[in-house]
Amino acid sequence: MPQSTLGVLRLHQRDVHIDARERFAAHAASRVGSDVLVLSTCHRVECYVAIPPEVDELAWMRDRVLGTNDGHVPVVEETGEAAVRHLFRAAMGLDSVVRGEGQILGQLRATYDAARERFPLDPVLNEVVQHGLHIARGVRSSTSLGQVRSSVGSLAVETVVACLPDPSTATVLVVGAGEIGRLAARALISRVGAVRIANRDAARARDLASAIGAIGQGLDDLDRAVGDADAVISAADTRGALLTEELLAHRLMRGPLVLVDVAVPRSIAEPARALPGLTYRSVDELTSVGGAVHDHDVVLAEERCVEEARGFIRSWNGRAATPTIEALSQRADAIRQRQLDRAFSKLTHLAARDRRVVEALADALTGALIHQPIVSLRDDPNRQDAARALFGLKPS
Repeated sequence: MPQSTLGVLRLHQRDVHIDARERFAAHAASRVGSDVLVLSTCHRVECYVAIPPEVDELAWMRDRVLGTNDGHVPVVEETGEAAVRHLFRAAMGLDSVVRGEGQILGQLRATYDAARERFPLDPVLNEVVQHGLHIARGVRSSTSLGQVRSSVGSLAVETVVACLPDPSTATVLVVGAGEIGRLAARALISRVGAVRIANRDAARARDLASAIGAIGQGLDDLDRAVGDADAVISAADTRGALLTEELLAHRLMRGPLVLVDVAVPRSIAEPARALPGLTYRSVDELTSVGGAVHDHDVVLAEERCVEEARGFIRSWNGRAATPTIEALSQRADAIRQRQLDRAFSKLTHLAARDRRVVEALADALTGALIHQPIVSLRDDPNRQDAARALFGLKPS
């Protein structure tokens, strides 16, 4: 049967402002399904789409994801091998702001697992993500990509430390104990005077705090935590509901405050970002300090992505020809067996060893004769009708 083609519509920090990514992320979340997988992180929003056969791929994909927003979102569009290659590059961290960072691998895995719990994903989405995760783990374990420790969390820490007059005496509050918050808190503990962690699940905040020597709490006493802080790293999807303009204005009455907002959508509403005395930075304003990845390893990883994408597409497309290949093999086997039976009926004097030699010869000849047609069908499944006519097989 005809199979889906992989496509991707994506926005990245290098292409558009965070405002556009926030709007696209909100819209894309409403389009998810068995044929659409949405990977949304601090720096990117990517919609991986299973495009059905025999359609205008780009037009169908835009309509499926963008709908009435078509033409208003400056997305990058790719299909087929280019889309597969991009997913592999993303999984390896090659498309990240911090080149080679490993956080994206966990984000892709979490997105994939969450989608599978909700929908029976199209086979092309299932297989391409699984393959991407597999090769990314292998490349990271065998190259310097696996040595990169920088992340969005560590970039937020660098920004906070640079903005504080005396980090060694400062108290920094981290809102959110998810992956980014955890990375930020661990990077902060040796750089500032004290670290507090506030999270909706207070037990999770306390567990993290206990492991690194910080103070953990729930969100019920956030006012006091912000009041005691010299800086805040917000890594929670609160969309202005917690770090309100009123709360921040009250805190700023006692002095300046640094606030680094790494959540997307941003956790600080627009009016609050311009409060006097507030030094506000969004995720787009964080500067990468580079990683430990070697240029040679990046080149090898890029080449691996190209090779793996090409191989995946060849293998995936080849599956469309499976029914014809199976029919051809079965017909060849039937002919082989019929001719052997006819020959052995006339060669009754052959010993068992000689019969096995003749059978092996027949097997080898049959395999050799159908090998090239099978390879050609896998390379170009569109040849199925011609192959069925040529070898006398029933039409598919």
